[in-house]
Amino acid sequence: MSDILYFVILGIMTGSLYGLLGLGMNVIFSVLRFVNISHGDMLTVGAYVGVALAFAGLQSPWYSMAIGVGAVALLGLVIARVLLAPITTEGRVNEQRGMVVTLGLSLVIPNLILEIFGPDYQRVPGQFMTGVVEFGDLIIEKQRLAILVGSFLIAGALMVFLRYTRLGRAIRAVGENPEAAQASGISVRRIHLLTFTLGTMLAGAAGALVTPVTYAFPAMGLNYTLYSIAVVIIGGLGSVWGAIVAGLLLGIAESLSVIWMASGYNALVAPMMMLIMLIVRPQGLFGSKAARA
Repeated sequence: MSDILYFVILGIMTGSLYGLLGLGMNVIFSVLRFVNISHGDMLTVGAYVGVALAFAGLQSPWYSMAIGVGAVALLGLVIARVLLAPITTEGRVNEQRGMVVTLGLSLVIPNLILEIFGPDYQRVPGQFMTGVVEFGDLIIEKQRLAILVGSFLIAGALMVFLRYTRLGRAIRAVGENPEAAQASGISVRRIHLLTFTLGTMLAGAAGALVTPVTYAFPAMGLNYTLYSIAVVIIGGLGSVWGAIVAGLLLGIAESLSVIWMASGYNALVAPMMMLIMLIVRPQGLFGSKAARA
């Protein structure tokens, strides 16, 4: 029983990261109405900013996170302004063209990172928190707790921003009806830039959080994009709470699968959960049929 509880706790920590990623993808989809195929690569960029800073002698994960999130935000703003704005009509990014553009980015970004940093696995030195926490027989690294706390704090801050600030309400208004939002004086173009930047920032934050715990490599973005898509489908398109809950469920299921499945087969957990959800409840746990239109 203690082993199961330990894997559940580890799953919650990993799932919080999946939820943060899915949340970023959901925010982008809710407003721009297309799936960002390069979402996981934003996480890769955030991770490698920390690696670059470590090479430069700045070996603090706190600085790496702050600078990494800023760099990814700037990259997201450039992508939205230069690549997505020209294919936006009537307040929506053309879905097919948007996916093709971001698919191209998902090919370019890893290869640029490979060219600059090489194929070797990299890791940001240092830790957000050192030591362990003991709960009876359970021993949990404080570093992993930092990922959990950081993910929930960022997700909570996003919810407060979307619900209680003027810009947040404008984002929600554009997501619901861009024509009505434009008629009421909201600049849909600016909200698109802000939303895509915000979504990529969440992915960059996830990259900065995970790199001190695990290794970074150029092609890591693809796996995290797939996890993001799985979280969005399981939780429901456009649902903030759905992304968080789905991320936690996916993390726990994947962690527990190690007990009952052979090594390596835990990679099947996300596709299986996604397939089951598409069969049983296509709109996701917290989504609605209207959200899929």
